[in-house]
Amino acid sequence: MPEPRNPRVEDLERGAALHWQAPETEPLGEWRLRAAAGFTGRANSALPVGDPGLPLAEAVTTVEEWYRRRDLRPMIVLPQGAAPEPLAGLLAERSWVPRPGPAFVMTAEMADIPASTIGVRFAPEPDAAFLGLYRYRGQDLPPIARTLMMSAPWQAFGSVHRNGRAAAVGRVSVAGEPGEQWGVLTAVEVDAACRRQGLGVAITSGLAAAAASQGARRMLLQVETGNAAARALYSRCGFRDSHRYHYMIAP
Repeated sequence: MPEPRNPRVEDLERGAALHWQAPETEPLGEWRLRAAAGFTGRANSALPVGDPGLPLAEAVTTVEEWYRRRDLRPMIVLPQGAAPEPLAGLLAERSWVPRPGPAFVMTAEMADIPASTIGVRFAPEPDAAFLGLYRYRGQDLPPIARTLMMSAPWQAFGSVHRNGRAAAVGRVSVAGEPGEQWGVLTAVEVDAACRRQGLGVAITSGLAAAAASQGARRMLLQVETGNAAARALYSRCGFRDSHRYHYMIAP
């Protein structure tokens, strides 16, 4: 059954898009088409929130053509409660299929995130410590990754060190109108040899504190539904599920 429209989720999805902005974007009515050489789903999918200004079937055709012209496989994200209700059925009729890795959006009030006594170092750009540890789905980062990581109105890159090297890293960004700013966590990674030592909580807490210093009152993150360890960590840090989303890709 399609999810009923949820204005809160719509606002969250629009706001989250400000934190990971593709170098190429184009409006389709209220929808956003985004391309970044194929690196990450968020930066290479259409965000179908609001009215595309066209009949839905024509809007999907426009999306397909836009991505094909860029040698990218057309992809649309379907946030639960924010995408037009008939869209999922229309995509299925056109033989679009789900992309692996559905995810939850989790949110937290800043006051609910526990403090940590473990120090976090910060840099305004992804430095050697960050780049030495962070891998996107286990892969080395392509050149365009830096463009995306520096695409928010404000961002910082945190690291926790052990024995002279980074043992945990993460990116935090802040965007939104004054008084309504959100902090968003992305690119969090803990060295496999240093897990179960409280570093996940430490980097999450430190990143949240950095966002709070920039005026953010709430935090948001996205985590795959199958990543039980990360979801448990974030739950311990005060985050709760907001909604699910998944990507659909064209044949």
